[in-house]
Amino acid sequence: MNRFIFILIVIISIISCNQKKVDYKSVNSDTIFQYSVFAGLTNKIYDGNLSIGKLKKYGDTGLGTFNGLNGEMIIVEGEIYQLLENGKIRIPDDLETTPFAIISFFEEDQIIQLSKDFNYEKLKALIQENLPSKNIPYTFQIKGKFKYLQCGGAPIQDKPYQKTLSEALVDRPVFEADNIKGTMVGFWFPEYIGKINVPGFHLHFISEDKTFAGHVIDFTSSNLKIQIDYSNGINVLIPDTKEFLKSDFDLSQGYNSPFNSK
Repeated sequence: MNRFIFILIVIISIISCNQKKVDYKSVNSDTIFQYSVFAGLTNKIYDGNLSIGKLKKYGDTGLGTFNGLNGEMIIVEGEIYQLLENGKIRIPDDLETTPFAIISFFEEDQIIQLSKDFNYEKLKALIQENLPSKNIPYTFQIKGKFKYLQCGGAPIQDKPYQKTLSEALVDRPVFEADNIKGTMVGFWFPEYIGKINVPGFHLHFISEDKTFAGHVIDFTSSNLKIQIDYSNGINVLIPDTKEFLKSDFDLSQGYNSPFNSK
């Protein structure tokens, strides 16, 4: 074989190998993926350009919101649900987009089984006592029956966006349910997370029959299975939208709604 042709074939083979897509999960199974930073959301960056279809490639468990702050996002077992402001739940189209989302591939590392009554405050205290470290992030799936559950929605905002997140959430819709089964999904981040995300717990809920959902505000549970996934890092994708790149963030803005995650 002509030496030049042989070398050319080798070069083409190398290029082809390098261009093969690497499966994200295979190299990031213990890593949390996050689109945008929480400081963006608190500063009225309510539009992003990451599609729901692409978001699914980064995990199967998580939460977030939709463009225009149009409802709460709940990601359970690879399916993405949208709780609208009116309390209805829908499955968004893959072409719809998000300004902020957190997702991971859930792999259980620890389990806590509870058979007695707990409220949100007691549950958070119990979980934190049993975490192996306060310096890494965690993903949660909490399944069971709730005697009482209070969840918040997200009120859609109109352009040009005037309200900061804390101002918008003062008017958030609040939904309540009794004796309901379902799953909470969410995260716990260390205090050092700063303006990238919210330190502590952030949980969203969806019922077993997919008729009730939202951002978890308070509850009383009767029987819970708490599954915990340890994470070794966070991959943050910074939006390349004009609004995000040109914004002058006020870093004093936070999650100050009376209906936050406590």
